[in-house]
Amino acid sequence: MSQLPTNASIVNQPQSPAAGLPIAELPQSRPEPLKQINQVGQLPTQTTTLTLGDTTPWDLDFRKLPDDAPVKLNLEQTTLRDVIDSISDALGFTTVIDPAIGDKVTMRSPPDKPLKKKDLWPLLQLMLSDAGVSMEKNGDVYHFKKTGPSIPRDVGVSPQELTSSTAPEVLQITPLRYISIESALAILAPVVQPQGRILSLPTLNVVGIVASPERLERVNKLLALVDADPFVHRGMRLFRLLHSKASEIQADLDKILKAIAGNLPAYHVVPLDRINAVLVVAPPGADLKEVASWVDILDERSEDTGEQIFIYRVKNLEAKNLAATLTDVFKKDNKKKEDEKPKRKEGEKQKPQQPQLPPQPPEIELPELPGSGKLAVSAELKVNIVADENTNSLLIRTSPRDYRQLLETIFLLDQMPKEVMINVVIAEVQLTEATRFGIDWQLLFSHNTQNRGSVGTNLNVPASNFFGNTTSGTTTSDTSSNVTAGLEGFIVNYASGSLNINALLNFVASTNDITILSRPSILVRNNQEASMNVGSNEPFLSGINTSTINNSLLSNDVQYKDTGITLKVTPRISDDGTISMKIYQEVSQLGPGRTTQNLQSFTQRKVETSVVVRDNSAIVIGGLIETRNKNNEQGIPVLKNIPYVGKYVFSSTDKEQIRTELVLIIVPEIVNPQADNTVIIRRFLDTMKLVSDLLNQEQIFPTSGLSNKPVKPTVLPPTK
Repeated sequence: MSQLPTNASIVNQPQSPAAGLPIAELPQSRPEPLKQINQVGQLPTQTTTLTLGDTTPWDLDFRKLPDDAPVKLNLEQTTLRDVIDSISDALGFTTVIDPAIGDKVTMRSPPDKPLKKKDLWPLLQLMLSDAGVSMEKNGDVYHFKKTGPSIPRDVGVSPQELTSSTAPEVLQITPLRYISIESALAILAPVVQPQGRILSLPTLNVVGIVASPERLERVNKLLALVDADPFVHRGMRLFRLLHSKASEIQADLDKILKAIAGNLPAYHVVPLDRINAVLVVAPPGADLKEVASWVDILDERSEDTGEQIFIYRVKNLEAKNLAATLTDVFKKDNKKKEDEKPKRKEGEKQKPQQPQLPPQPPEIELPELPGSGKLAVSAELKVNIVADENTNSLLIRTSPRDYRQLLETIFLLDQMPKEVMINVVIAEVQLTEATRFGIDWQLLFSHNTQNRGSVGTNLNVPASNFFGNTTSGTTTSDTSSNVTAGLEGFIVNYASGSLNINALLNFVASTNDITILSRPSILVRNNQEASMNVGSNEPFLSGINTSTINNSLLSNDVQYKDTGITLKVTPRISDDGTISMKIYQEVSQLGPGRTTQNLQSFTQRKVETSVVVRDNSAIVIGGLIETRNKNNEQGIPVLKNIPYVGKYVFSSTDKEQIRTELVLIIVPEIVNPQADNTVIIRRFLDTMKLVSDLLNQEQIFPTSGLSNKPVKPTVLPPTK
């Protein structure tokens, strides 16, 4: 025999002739809410129903109870006749009971969740149907008689037609306190069936169990374990966070619990964003000390969240550009927040202003970089960044936590950039009668003995071929230009196969005079402009200022213009190894004549285009044709210089037109500063040695015959 729960009290009611039934009254006052939730779950204790003898009289008068009055029923092997008599007395109707009715009933109701008087009718229907007792109404008299077993599967509040089954010895009615009927059926079905049966009353959350007394005892022990108060038997602890967000701690703590307890851990973490806390629910008897340790680790200390000044020395970029990139993100985020602020309607009174707080740094929403996946960076970083150009550093004012997250993005941006070695040949070809309309570069590529590839839209000139070697490869280029000159104008030619530039120029020189104007090699950083100028800075008269009164000369405006060869190239390396280049090339010189106002004229050939080419491949730009008139004077020496006579008698002048075509060949080569570039350096030194030998052979800058003795400095005579 078990005892009533400690939180239920027995209320003494007037005695009635019928068998007595104790009624437990629940406490009406609610307990005070917990200020700090911190408890270890208790294991449920095994309980059984209160046993009453067959001859124990019921000591309560149900008729004096209101419809909503709590009623506690604890029956143990009580005769059905006594139950019918007591319930009919409570509901106020007259009964006639068949003497053959002798079934016994067991029932229990929890003290903290009792039944009500209006619930007695459906319970009576359930017990009568299970015991095979029918009820007929004749006038104001209800007749109860034994007709045979009829076991119900489901009972509603109103009388329903029930299915028949073999009548068990005992029917137990059990109201469920904390679990649902579906959960109870899933747990009890393997224990009760097939020897017993389970009935359900969903509207009251009540189950009826038909089984032997021995099986009911096991069922009651099982119900005592599963139908337990979760607020008592589950461990709970509320962790208030000081420095982190509840959602962030919940995500990290879930990962830790899954790694320790598997994909379905018995611990549950609930984030409470409004109070910035997390609630951890644990199984009965589980200790939360380890969980508390992890929360302390994840929730950083207070000194780690205060704003500090950090200095990041930029290694590969300009600090002002990096700061501007991040600041643009701040401006975008701040503008979005200003747009989201509610605007005050017309005529609406302005609310009193709150005391202004110190300005907070803007929040940052860092972009997702291509190829790096999602960054583990919060979208609510509060940072303020200023660039120091003198030391090329970033001054960052933020908390240590936000600074560590911001560094992930800065490291991805501050990478060592690649470089491009741009090898260029600028040549001028003097056209002959056979090539007076320009050189057919496509036909030349098709018949060049060093390049037997087919004509197409591909050109392959590895960088090694720039110095006379032969390899193979493929590239694709795309060009555009706004310059046209000559008959065929500006053209860009491509060919497949390998191309030896030296052999190409020698082949052109066999039928035309060719002059190498410049052959530079310049190393430039990715996405930066490389410029080169070979020539002079010529002054020219750009304007004449005269007086408006007497038209007299006041002053002349003189400006300077770069003449010669100018080349500007901006390479941009893509991820697939192709190089996009912006090319600007100009060859200019003083013109042969002057304008009507005696101003200097200039001639120029200019190319401005954008191309895409693979690494170690080349493009050839040609078709810029210029025509110059040249006067060739012939005559008898000395006599042709006689004034007034020699020019007309002893000399003659022939006019000749000279047509030249400008050729530009560019070979870009990607250089990784972190790799070993010994091959490129050695190749460049070999080229310089070839140039030195060539100059020595031409006696331009002879180096042979010179002594190795150091040259003494020249001593100037003292001035008087």
